[in-house]
Amino acid sequence: MRIDLYTKTILTLIALLLAVIVLRPIIQPTPALAQANMSVLQFSQSGGMFYFFDPRSGDVWEYNTLTSNGIKHFKLEKLGLPLGR
Repeated sequence: MRIDLYTKTILTLIALLLAVIVLRPIIQPTPALAQANMSVLQFSQSGGMFYFFDPRSGDVWEYNTLTSNGIKHFKLEKLGLPLGR
């Protein structure tokens, strides 16, 4: 029967293509990107407060998990001066 041969051929092709999809990351892994944009951020945590500092731009983000205030953003323009909003 031709339908049986056609069905077996299509199912075999699907199985081979799925095997290629599964085995590709094992045979040819994707390189890790250690120098991403977030790699320079500095992190600090105290209680329910989380702080992130970007030394390139002087941006400071404050995340408060204890209250519903959410996120605050500050800008460090010069050392010794208060943070600008």
